[in-house]
Amino acid sequence: MKTNWVAAIAGTLLLAACGDNSTETTYNEKTTEASPTTNTIPTPEYNPPDNVRTAFQTKYPSASDVSWSAYKPYERINWEWTGWPSMDSSYYVVNYKMDNRSFWSWWDRNNNWIGSSSVVEDSTMLPDPVKKTIKSNYAGYKITSMDEENDKNRIAYEIKLEKGDARARILVDKNGKILKKDTA
Repeated sequence: MKTNWVAAIAGTLLLAACGDNSTETTYNEKTTEASPTTNTIPTPEYNPPDNVRTAFQTKYPSASDVSWSAYKPYERINWEWTGWPSMDSSYYVVNYKMDNRSFWSWWDRNNNWIGSSSVVEDSTMLPDPVKKTIKSNYAGYKITSMDEENDKNRIAYEIKLEKGDARARILVDKNGKILKKDTA
């Protein structure tokens, strides 16, 4: 009896320490086993419909470390700027790696690809026209974050910049055209 009481308290403390009370589950294509060194519990499987998974595998055959979950807002992307349709919990998000980069893709319940995003770690990875736009319009600004966002209509880069107290956020297409901007 005392052991069950101690286990219940330990479990409650562990859940409280995690700080995330969401009930989101994730589906990992790779095997999920508890790590013997960290004693972590594997993430429960999340299984999108076969047609959605097949559509993803067809579009991204070289994807690895694939992990699915139900859609929930992703703060790094300004959804209004993307022009993507509004999404709800019946949509799916998949996190994966390709070409040594992490990506996220969103899919609807009818296996339609909505769009994809990835963090651009280094400004040298930006297309030359985008770099020229930043240099000519935001000289002296420091880039604080960069995301590549693409859908069936375009590839764009959401870039946050700062120069002292000045802040700017721009959405630039791959040809260097500023699609949207917000400055503070």
